[in-house]
Amino acid sequence: MTAVVGIDLGTTNSVIATLENGQPWVIPDEEGDFLLPSYVGMTDTGQLLVGQAARRQYAAAPERTVKSIKRQMGTDYTATLNDRTYRPQEISAILLRSLKQRAEAVLDEAVTQAVITVPAYFTDAQRQATKEAGEIAGFEVLQILNEPTAAALVFDVNSEETETVLVYDLGGGTFDVSIVEITGDVTEVLASHGNNRLGGDDFDRQLQRHLADRFFQTHNVEVPSDAATQARLLQAAEQAKIALSEHAFTTVREPFLVSQGETALHLETDMAREDFENLIKPLLKDTLGAIDRALEDASMTADDIDRAILVGGSTRIPLVQHLVEDHLPNTPVTSFEPDLCVGLGAALQAGVLSGAEVETVLVDVTPHSLGIAAVMDTPMGPMPGVFSTIIPRNSVIPTSRSEVYFTAMDRQEAVDVEVFQGENPLAQENVPLGSFRIEGLPPKPAGAVQVEVHFDFDLSGILTVTATEKGKGQQNTLVVNDAETGRLSSHDLRQSREAIASLFDLPAGLDDDDDDADAE
Repeated sequence: MTAVVGIDLGTTNSVIATLENGQPWVIPDEEGDFLLPSYVGMTDTGQLLVGQAARRQYAAAPERTVKSIKRQMGTDYTATLNDRTYRPQEISAILLRSLKQRAEAVLDEAVTQAVITVPAYFTDAQRQATKEAGEIAGFEVLQILNEPTAAALVFDVNSEETETVLVYDLGGGTFDVSIVEITGDVTEVLASHGNNRLGGDDFDRQLQRHLADRFFQTHNVEVPSDAATQARLLQAAEQAKIALSEHAFTTVREPFLVSQGETALHLETDMAREDFENLIKPLLKDTLGAIDRALEDASMTADDIDRAILVGGSTRIPLVQHLVEDHLPNTPVTSFEPDLCVGLGAALQAGVLSGAEVETVLVDVTPHSLGIAAVMDTPMGPMPGVFSTIIPRNSVIPTSRSEVYFTAMDRQEAVDVEVFQGENPLAQENVPLGSFRIEGLPPKPAGAVQVEVHFDFDLSGILTVTATEKGKGQQNTLVVNDAETGRLSSHDLRQSREAIASLFDLPAGLDDDDDDADAE
């Protein structure tokens, strides 16, 4: 059977794993490292750098290096490397292509099918962009899988009794919490919540600003705002964060940070873990609110949780475990391979989808409510633009649901179906997914024409919306992965695939030894 892989495409580091005799294992690079730093760069001569080689270049040449691209997925952001502009999908595809090469070198066969993970709270646009990145890299993407769900798949339960697990996933750029029920080989997600803009990157930035303040206090000179100096300061902050996860104190040294005339000014300061914790505690408290929201959505309290599991490199920060333990005082809090378990779980799910003999059954849920803009009757009269939910958040997927709506005006000839995802009662305050029109309605009084709106939501988070006028049968369909949501056309995908493939025809600096990386 052809090998299939599971990929944790991370903000800070990425992982690729596969199955052997039904058991998942992480594929190392030629140096034996499991983690690929999620950095992509170009040398000044146009040589591609991926992983640790790009990470080393970042402080010296941030203008030719891209990091944390996961945070830009689903946006119109572009990165320029030398003379070419890259979309977030293309930068991610370079990382995925590197992982693909790693797997093919170790397994000695072509690897073309993959399950790729995303944060549970990723929007449709972010999921679509991730799927496109996989396609550009040369994969058939079998499924886009939620990260906490993937992590839950690798936790052993030794009895057939149901165990309720809270998965707390804090990585480099995103945060998720999921409530999961595990019964034997069946893993069922009950509820998810999160924040797509919260993670280790934010902690680094907080510490970076603090170090700049320390430098000013010492020298009465502001740290310059140029990209290279700020990149050095950010890297110093990241290294201090890693050190403070293991030690109560660390010394931050960044020599020759600023030149003042002929005088070189150095950053050298002692940093206490307590100071760092005070900087990030307000951000971490937001994660506790997400725990409460997920518990509420699952109709549970903290006492219903049998154990909490910490996932993601940022959970190595001791304060994280302390806050979760205090918030769930009667719940055991543990950690299991925080850098690797998401990739391992993705490999298990890849095995299931490819027909391997894996005794795992997954039941997942939607992260956001899905619906349309509608006119609602209120005591004040008809109100347009109200968000009418068709698939509530945390519905089990795949799912299909329908609602029937009526025309709002006499002799109405057409209806516009505007699709949104989110939780705000006002449609325009949610994330637009697309729209389409049904025309040629029969000329009848308001409320006399019925239009059924049908939502199909599949395992990869792809939504298909069909609206049908119940009388004459006019129908129109929207698959929420088209150009309206920023999806690349087939022509653009083909061009991107060829461009990325051409980069790998050149000598490439790939990831090599990385002693201090923490996967996030």
